Amino acid sequence: MTGKFDAVDRTVQALLLIAAITTIANGVFMIVKPLDWYVFVPTVVTTGPPNAHFIRDIGLAYAGSGLILLYAAANPVRHWRAAVVGGLWLTLHGLLHIYEVAAGICGPATFWADAPAVLGQPALVIAALVILRLRRRI
Repeated sequence: MTGKFDAVDRTVQALLLIAAITTIANGVFMIVKPLDWYVFVPTVVTTGPPNAHFIRDIGLAYAGSGLILLYAAANPVRHWRAAVVGGLWLTLHGLLHIYEVAAGICGPATFWADAPAVLGQPALVIAALVILRLRRRI
C-alpha cells in the first residue's frame, strides 16, 4: 500500500457502504417478511409461486454478503479481500440474470426491471476494487 487514506479512498469506502447497506436491507427484508418481499418485487411474482423457506435462504446469502461488505467498508485498503468475498455472490447472481436473458429464459423487460438491484450492488463493489487496484492500493 502506498499513500495515506484520502478522498478517493473515502469514495471507495462510500461505494462499499452503499452496496453493504442495500444488500443487508434486502436480505433482512427477505428473511423477516419473505412473502411481503415476494410481492414487493414485481418481477419475482412472474417466476412462480412463493416459497418462504427459499426466499429466506437467499435472504441469508444477501445478508451475509452485506455484512462482509460492511466489514470491507470499514477500511477498504486493509480489507479489500473481504470486498472480493462479499461481492462474489452478488456478482455471480448478476451474471445468472445476464445469462437468463441471453438464453431467453426471461425477457429483456424483466431483465431491465431487475438490473438496478441485481447488477447495481456488484457494480459498486467491482468499481471500488478497480479504483483500489488502479491506485495500487491492493
